[in-house]
Amino acid sequence: MIFEAFLQESETPNQNKRVYPKSVLDDGLNKISEKIQKRSFLGELDHPISTNQIRQTTVLYKEVSHIIRETSWQGNLLRGVIETTPYTNNGKILGGLVLDKVVVGFSLRGLADVQDNGNYQQVMSPLIMIGYDAVSEPSNNRATVQEIRNESLVQIIHESKNLVCTADGHCYLPDLFDQLVEKKILKLKKRWS
Repeated sequence: MIFEAFLQESETPNQNKRVYPKSVLDDGLNKISEKIQKRSFLGELDHPISTNQIRQTTVLYKEVSHIIRETSWQGNLLRGVIETTPYTNNGKILGGLVLDKVVVGFSLRGLADVQDNGNYQQVMSPLIMIGYDAVSEPSNNRATVQEIRNESLVQIIHESKNLVCTADGHCYLPDLFDQLVEKKILKLKKRWS
């Protein structure tokens, strides 16, 4: 599943009383641009709960739920195109939550120094971006899924009253398959005779 989400807001204090200047976020994004191009800027389902610094700063493959495919700015909101990982358990869970219209949030996992400005802490360069994790309580209320993209073209190879199977190896209950097509999450490839 591919969808768009706001990942973060710059220049505004979040619920953790931190402000991320746009220039600091841009510097961090520049450092990970190659990872984004190589499809290796990953996120997990929830932040890891650990006091272990190595675990906090490492995205584990077994915990991955999504790939951040691209980022762009919409004013002060950082928008991301996100693809769930359909062959990982957490990717399946994330995709299910999005389909069920659960409000899924996103939160940056990163490292940086902060400068205390009284009412908030300003994040300073250099910012090391580890990933944007899918979370239930994002520090910015606007950092949520915005729109599901229609990019999944499928071809039906087997259809019965119990299952609809597609060429990519996925099988669906007929009612669910019809809902996914109706919501334009799946798009049928035209059959040629």
